[in-house]
Amino acid sequence: MAVAPAVTSTGAAAAASGPASGAGGKGGGFAYRPDIDALRGAAMLAVLVFHLNKDWLPGGFTGVDIFFVISGYVVMGSLLGQAGKPLWPRLGNFYLRRVRRLMPNLLVCLGVTSLGVAMLIPPLESGPYFNVALKALFGWSNNFLMGQIDYFARDADLNPFLHTWSLGVEQQFYLVFPLLMVGIGYGVRRSVPLLAALVVLSLGASWWWTQSAPMAAFFLMPSRLWELTIGSLLLVAQRRGLVGASWLQGRWPRLAGAALLLWAVVMTSEREGFPVPGVLPAVVGTLLVLQAGPGEGGRFLPGRWLERFLLTCGLLSYSLYLWHWPVIVLLRWTWGMETWWQYGLAVVGSVVLAVAAYGLVEQPVRRHPLKWWWETALALLAVAGLWVGIDALQNGLQDRLFRGTDRDPVPRSERIQNLQIPGTGIGSGCSLVYGQPYNDTTRIDFERCGRPGRPGAGEIFLLGDSHALHLLPMLDAVTARTGQRISFTYQMACFTDPSLLMSWGNKSYGPCRDFVAGEMERSLERLKRGDVVVLSSWLNYYVGDVTPAGTPSEANVMDGDRRLTPAKARARHVANLRAYAQRLAARGIQLVLVVDSPMLARKPLECRRSTGGPAVSCAPEPAVTAAMQRTVRATLEAAAAGLPNVHVFDPTPYLVGADGRVLDRRPDGTPLFADNHHLSVSGSRSLAEPFERFLAQAGLVPGAR
Repeated sequence: MAVAPAVTSTGAAAAASGPASGAGGKGGGFAYRPDIDALRGAAMLAVLVFHLNKDWLPGGFTGVDIFFVISGYVVMGSLLGQAGKPLWPRLGNFYLRRVRRLMPNLLVCLGVTSLGVAMLIPPLESGPYFNVALKALFGWSNNFLMGQIDYFARDADLNPFLHTWSLGVEQQFYLVFPLLMVGIGYGVRRSVPLLAALVVLSLGASWWWTQSAPMAAFFLMPSRLWELTIGSLLLVAQRRGLVGASWLQGRWPRLAGAALLLWAVVMTSEREGFPVPGVLPAVVGTLLVLQAGPGEGGRFLPGRWLERFLLTCGLLSYSLYLWHWPVIVLLRWTWGMETWWQYGLAVVGSVVLAVAAYGLVEQPVRRHPLKWWWETALALLAVAGLWVGIDALQNGLQDRLFRGTDRDPVPRSERIQNLQIPGTGIGSGCSLVYGQPYNDTTRIDFERCGRPGRPGAGEIFLLGDSHALHLLPMLDAVTARTGQRISFTYQMACFTDPSLLMSWGNKSYGPCRDFVAGEMERSLERLKRGDVVVLSSWLNYYVGDVTPAGTPSEANVMDGDRRLTPAKARARHVANLRAYAQRLAARGIQLVLVVDSPMLARKPLECRRSTGGPAVSCAPEPAVTAAMQRTVRATLEAAAAGLPNVHVFDPTPYLVGADGRVLDRRPDGTPLFADNHHLSVSGSRSLAEPFERFLAQAGLVPGAR
């Protein structure tokens, strides 16, 4: 999971582009402030440590927020420094400097990383990553990622371009903010109320989205605008003398700011209340350091060696930001990131590439600029060429370039998302299309998503989310022997409870509730006495207390606008299941509740390194798996208690070894899981015999009632 530092000028280039200003000057020029570069360096180190191992510095990701505030401060300085120039030349100069500063290193990094992805990440896994790279070319990756990924989820650690999200935020800020300031004529007096209004509006939006759409709050520029704008507001306030009191400058504000920043990088939670209010210590701490000034004689730290070290990190911050995350991710895909030598290799590799890019790409472009039309033409040509190159890697060359030992760690035939029951219309297409309302025209036709059985054998209706989909091979094998008809429908990431909703970032899952309620009603209308409804969903995530890593649950189960604790969500789910079961009982219909399959701690590919590196365990700690399965099983048993038409099937014993660890594959290498929580086709079929015995014992097969 990558967090990006600011992409403003650093070091010596800061003086050239006017970013790091003195607080009190009234002219257009800026004095270089080494303390700002040192602050950048400290923020970059926090980000790096967090990305190596989040347990070492749990709030290190707030380094991005430090960079955002600094960016706003220095961008306003750059704009005020050009206030005396004509409108279009100063705008053109501003954007030319941004392009010159950002694009060369970014394009090289995207190109080299894309080649690394094609060579080191198996082709079936790498496609989505190239899409992010293409969006990053145009500063749009944050908007794209918002609907694709949870920034703090485990899978995010495997996306080598995730860190480009913050570049998207900054680039969008650069497009909007200068035009806004031009509109008010750069007037310092007029800037204060406008900037204050922007801070208030954006902060309010960020707070609202943090509660209702956390991924939108995290990724979108309007939610982050206040962090950038408040840095600009501070500089304008300094220019007007609004924050010039002596007690706001010098040692004590600097110490207070440093204490808040230390608190932020150590204590900020990645889940609860982020960005707002969780980001406030980092933002306020940065403002205090910026306001305090560089100190007497330019000394801002107790030791010269520490100053020099942080200044060096600050000079390299943009380059180090671009290169460190791809290095870490590609190591995770190959040799892993679990040992000290691997951590050391990641640090050394990141620094070497950052220094090389700084010296060979960044500095030559800035020291020897060409005419603006040449730079513009070359930039457009480079973007177009890289677009074509990445597209070729994605669609034609990746399979040829891949250097790993396992091109297909989970064969396409084992992937549940590609599932199709031969000779029927039953498969992954039997789903309500995302975004469409649920009604008579959009709901699934069971003549298509069904298979006839023998007369009098009854019907099994499978309903749920993708954890129902992955049971289809099992059910297909069972009904081929029992003769029962199959009908099936599902909705991805849809909690099978008509009164509860999952909150997935900015995604609206309103149709999910309609889908579940509608299909439950339809089951009561069309199924006959003796038929069976099978419910299966990702309960380990929806109502579990812990993740496979042993950390607290990450799910957002919502009752309206109110988030429920896992315990309350389980209680509500039990009550709703019992109500549905009683309605089924009145029609003589049976209900099977499937205990969620155990989860892996990693994707199968991460366990079998793509380049032949040492294998690691896919399984969580046995105690964690036992706790997760016990919670789900107890929930469903509570729903079944005292109801003779409700039966609970638990696949756990058939997917866990004698040592209590989840089995990711058979001894012959056949995968039992398609990813960390979906069964493979073979894994699903391995449950056919146990499930058939379960049905027979419960009297749910023809002749057994």
